[in-house]
Amino acid sequence: MERLYQLFEAVGYVHPIHPPITHLPVGLVIGAFLLGLISLLFHHQMAGRAARYCMIIAFLSIFPTVLLGYMDWQHYFAGGWLSPIKIKLVLAAVLLILAIISLVVGRGDERTSPGVAGIYALSLFTVLGLGFFGGQLVYSGKVPAGPAEFRTGEKLFRANCSSCHPYGGNIIDPKAELRGSDELKDLQTFIRWIRDPRLDNGAKGPMPPFLPARVSDAQAKELLGYIVKVMGPAKPAPECDVTIPAIVKRTEPASVAKGKQLFEANCMGCHTVFGTEGLVGPGLKGILKRKTLPFGDWPATPENIFKQLRCPYKDMPSFREKLTDEQVFDLIAFLNTQ
Repeated sequence: MERLYQLFEAVGYVHPIHPPITHLPVGLVIGAFLLGLISLLFHHQMAGRAARYCMIIAFLSIFPTVLLGYMDWQHYFAGGWLSPIKIKLVLAAVLLILAIISLVVGRGDERTSPGVAGIYALSLFTVLGLGFFGGQLVYSGKVPAGPAEFRTGEKLFRANCSSCHPYGGNIIDPKAELRGSDELKDLQTFIRWIRDPRLDNGAKGPMPPFLPARVSDAQAKELLGYIVKVMGPAKPAPECDVTIPAIVKRTEPASVAKGKQLFEANCMGCHTVFGTEGLVGPGLKGILKRKTLPFGDWPATPENIFKQLRCPYKDMPSFREKLTDEQVFDLIAFLNTQ
């Protein structure tokens, strides 16, 4: 499939390949609707027959259009489940069903019946919806221009990122902008993120992975340079002047029991200890047995849990005034048992 796109690019065609063929089912559905309306209003047999022929060809043209649309989806969006794509797939299925119904119901009729005309009208609204959401994909992918040294990164961004992150934003989750993201802090973090993108709670999100076959490490460097220099660097880490003590892990049952009570009173609204997926924040099961904490790529140590509670990373509130050092030690003792 990639060779086909390379062939088109070699002759100067760098756009998606399915939009031109979409004119075929769209135009035929419009023709079926207009001809069917003429047949219904003026009892015109030839117009009714022509409307039916239009719908037959429209039905046949849906299949190559969907195939090429699928290829464009895989090539330009890496199979990412964007909302417009989900809607377009549903509408394509609806159009296929409507076409079949119109052909079955109108079989043998010379003139267009009111029922068939209604199906033609629904088909018309369906193709208008397909065009609208196709436009959302095309015209929402805005790419700011950068200096000449970032042209390679700009081209990579346009091809791989612009549809979901126009101008460095995020059309799926506007609160999670690419611009200024923590994943931009260094090349190693950025590459790890695009290879295996995860939500804050560790779960897989809507972003597809970009493996080396699609974006190499060298290309990732160019892409990161463009994003950071043109759209803005990663947000600075929060200032933290708290003194972090060396923490000896407590194992006494009394300390663990106190920690459990503290967790239930202060943490259960956002976190669980039953898995890696939480309610608002990440799940904390086995948190001290992991290599890193599920935030900020900090090593999974008691000291860094203490730091997170005193000077939290991202959106978590501070417990600096709410929990004493002794209570934090008990809370860590409980987490160490999970």
